[in-house]
Amino acid sequence: MKSQQYQQLAETEARHWWHRSRQALAAGYLDRMSLKQPARILDVGCGTGGTTRFLLRYGSVIGLDRSQQGLAHARRKAPAATLVQGDANRLAELFAPMSFDLITFFNVLYHQWITDDQAIISGTARLLRPGGRLLLTEPAFDVLMRRHDRLDMGKQRYRMQDFKRFFENAGLRFEAGQYFNALAVPVCLALALTDRWRADGDDDDQASEMAVPAEPINSLLWRYMALESSVLRTLQIPLGVTLLAIARKS
Repeated sequence: MKSQQYQQLAETEARHWWHRSRQALAAGYLDRMSLKQPARILDVGCGTGGTTRFLLRYGSVIGLDRSQQGLAHARRKAPAATLVQGDANRLAELFAPMSFDLITFFNVLYHQWITDDQAIISGTARLLRPGGRLLLTEPAFDVLMRRHDRLDMGKQRYRMQDFKRFFENAGLRFEAGQYFNALAVPVCLALALTDRWRADGDDDDQASEMAVPAEPINSLLWRYMALESSVLRTLQIPLGVTLLAIARKS
């Protein structure tokens, strides 16, 4: 991410409906995992520390990020975590094999500085202990690529079958997955189409989608996402702005 976006993320991720909803969705899966306690967790691309702080409820956490600016925010948000500056492209070189019970990627692989998705997931498999899990969220569907992704330095968006293939090639078993935030698909599609039609211009330093909406709207969207999550426990929706996927090491 760009410098301004680290600052914006640090200021908004605890309040923004989308970050809170994604965290709640991940928590629903993690609460049912019966992770070995105390679990050893690696949060790859921890950014400004919101996900790292959240993961501390499940065990001891190492947060990895390449940005000193992001880690400075993370140290304030998650002082109980161990924070390491490093490149996710060299993940398998940074830690010993079979070191972790859980490894997480929260919207990390789609960034431009990630050079080889398959190599990183294969490296992740080597770092997991037997029975360990990989949990990730990533933006879904290339047709939704838009200005927000450019500001976030995104290179692509994904489908669930992409990760099923990555997991299989890495020797991991696909355990669960779902798309979420289906309500926003028409809006994001309209934004993507508008973005393609308009003349090229300079992007603003900050993305409006990352800003916290007015509180009534923020609360309404948070309640909608809670409802969607409860529905998704029994009904799979093959559409959404973001996907969540979980793999397990045999």
